[in-house]
This record gives sequence, C-alpha cells and structure tokens, in this order.
Amino acid sequence: MDPSDLVIATSRQLARRGVDRNAQSRLTRRGVLVRVAPGAYLEGDVWEALDTRGRFVARARAVVATRPRELVVSHRSAAVLFGLPVVGGLPDRLDALRTEVSGGRSEASIRAHRSTLPCDPVPIGDFWLTPLARTLVDVALAHSLIVSVPMIDHALLHGMVELDELSDELERRPRHPGARRARSALGLGTPLSQSPLESLVQVRCFEGGWRRPEQQVRLRLLTGRRAEVDCLWRELPGSIGPGLVLEADGRYKYGPDAELMTGDEHWDEKVREDDLREQGYDFRRPTWDRVWNRAAFEAMMRGTTVPRDW
Repeated sequence: MDPSDLVIATSRQLARRGVDRNAQSRLTRRGVLVRVAPGAYLEGDVWEALDTRGRFVARARAVVATRPRELVVSHRSAAVLFGLPVVGGLPDRLDALRTEVSGGRSEASIRAHRSTLPCDPVPIGDFWLTPLARTLVDVALAHSLIVSVPMIDHALLHGMVELDELSDELERRPRHPGARRARSALGLGTPLSQSPLESLVQVRCFEGGWRRPEQQVRLRLLTGRRAEVDCLWRELPGSIGPGLVLEADGRYKYGPDAELMTGDEHWDEKVREDDLREQGYDFRRPTWDRVWNRAAFEAMMRGTTVPRDW
C-alpha cells in the first residue's frame, strides 16, 4: 500500500462529519480508528496493513496535516521520504527545520532543528523537504557513520546526488561540531556499495584502521566465466592465496521481499564460492549481527591477515 494514498482525517474534519471527540475516543478504543498523531486519525484496518516505513510516512503526513504553518522536513525524516535506507531504526519524531530567528521548540511529534542557513525546500508528495544534498549532510553532521554512510552510498549508487554537491554543502558549515565526522562520511562515500551492509563493512574497516577492500571486483572462475565479489583484499601478508573475499550476507541482498535465497540462488553461490576456494581465495560472510556489533567485526578481522593502516 502506498502511504501517499492514505486518507488522514483530522479531529476537525471528523467533527464536521458528525464524529465528535467523544465518538473519536470510542472508535479509537475499539480499533476502528488509530490516532497516528495528535489530532489526526487513520482507519484501523488500513494502519494494520502498513509496514514500518509506511507507518512512519502516515504519521508524518498526519503531523503535517495538523500544523498551522508549513513544515520543512529535514534530517533522517527527510531521508526516509527520499527513499534512502535508515540504518538503526526510523525516527521516533518528525525532524523539521526551523530557520526563524526566534527558533522553535521540539514537540511530542516534532524534533526541531535550528539553522540560520537559508534553505529552498523541495516538494515530495504532501511534504516540503530539505534538498537531498542538504539532507545527507545534515544527517552526516548529526549522526554516526553507520547511519550516514549507507544513505550517502545509496544516493551515489542510484545517481541521486554527486559527491561534489555534498562537499559544497558541507563547506557551508566548516565550524559545525560534527564537521569532522561528516568529512569522514563523505570520504567513505562510494557508488560501489550495493547495500547498506556493504556500506557498514567499509565503516567498520575505517573505524578499526583496517585496510579497506576493493569493491565489486570481477574474478575469473575455473570455468572461464567471471564472478563479481562484494569485497576483496589482494595479496595479503603471510597468506599463500591470492586474496580474501568478503561477501555481505544480508537477506535483503536477494530482494527487498525475500526471506531466504531460492534453491537455485543458493546453489549458484555455492558453486561460485567453491570455485574461488579451489583457486586459493579465503572467504568471510559476515551477517548483519556481526557487522553491527563492532567487537564481533573486530574479532572476525583479527582472524584474517588484513593489515591495519594505523
């Protein structure tokens, strides 16, 4: 279900239809209506059919519908509405940019972000968002690398933004407390990471000082065909093989709706891996849990001969 097609009803709209506040409360207790934001409701069966991202968008539309003034959605909330991956969970409140001199306070449903930089918001459906380059830099300034880098990589991979645009946007805020971290995020940004998990592998290597691997490398198989691997370290010290292959093993890799590989996919991967192992390549297949847990990733890397750059 497309959240942009949802019909959000405000308390005033319901009252004009003869559903007063007492009736709204009764219908909410019975599950006929769901209160998705203060003063805004959605039909209960429609709400139940939405996934996590859909529910976030529904709440965001409800917040916007009940505001007396136009909101400019920013930071992680804007990233969600741009369709970017948000690692670590969706925002619990709607991020909104406040550029007024008098500022603006956060509320139960809104997290206000003060900024004196001018902004020309862009329309997406019912929303006005900070431009994509500004959104990505705002996230990089305010959040950790594990949040910002997957977003940046996704935007670069899909041609949504250029790295120069992000660098120009960051130059507007050289003294921001998060500028150093944001520069690291842009330095890690690449269109070669084809999933958030691959982006996280690059982040963990950077954090641990491990030499970063080559990405999306095509290797010749014994059959004469070629296979593309996610990450490769070549000619490692102390290793007699040609290198170490790392494959990002996340369920999403096989499609956003896939829970497991099909039998054919599983067999093709096994044949390809056996072929490369026979040539002397070592393999690692870290799952989300191992990459998300920094200590677990460090333990895995210490079991290899990949050198540290520091």
